[in-house]
Amino acid sequence: MLYHKRPEITRMSMWHMKKVIDRFNVAGHKAKGIVFGDEEDQKRYADFLGLDHMRINNEPLGLKFSFAFDAALYSNSDYICGLGSNNFNDYRYWDLCIESMGREKKVSFGSNRFTIVHTDNKYQDTCVFKTRQKQHLCSSGQFYLTHSMVNAMKFRDLYAPNQTHNFDGRINDALIKKWGDDGCPITISSEPFDCFDVKDGTNIHSYNSYIKRSPRVYPKYNPRKQLVKKYKELRLLDQGFFREECYKIFEPEA
Repeated sequence: MLYHKRPEITRMSMWHMKKVIDRFNVAGHKAKGIVFGDEEDQKRYADFLGLDHMRINNEPLGLKFSFAFDAALYSNSDYICGLGSNNFNDYRYWDLCIESMGREKKVSFGSNRFTIVHTDNKYQDTCVFKTRQKQHLCSSGQFYLTHSMVNAMKFRDLYAPNQTHNFDGRINDALIKKWGDDGCPITISSEPFDCFDVKDGTNIHSYNSYIKRSPRVYPKYNPRKQLVKKYKELRLLDQGFFREECYKIFEPEA
């Protein structure tokens, strides 16, 4: 997980990350979490949850992403998976990923849908985005086979120094260039609840940029109040659990 600012949303995503790691370990897939950034309060929270924190400046972004992927590859895991610092997923999706890891190895797999949600409960509308091209998936929750990545690219050469977006897209393109059709990411699920993208107004692609095109382009999904009832991540966010002065008052339950 790479983070920058958005402290409470990032802590929500780290809390979720810890729960996901525990779920994979219980299922027999040894997993660990690494968080990348340069903010001391987030390092403290990562330490609190038992996640590894690696300090790296936010800019240039290309160097930050290269550093993060190289560090993940160095961990010698069979797969690596990126989690966004403003995302969480339904556990039905993670269980499908666990099932996929127990079958024949794939170069890459994940979901091609995610749902847009606002941090502020006065914005109740949500909508669903679907990736437009077959070779692209939702970056948060996409799995990559380590062997395939090592043999398809060198991260120090993959990104331009001034690159600001499409980091996962460059990886997918490199995998296809190396492995052909076998390198094309496999969609194992295509449900609105596969991933939730939580917006707070500081995002490159804003909440309004999606909602204003819904339902014409992006289908509507459940109102935010229904999602809050179902997902503890949003409830805890609304309750202020992830404010720095609050999170250590409670057990992390992760």
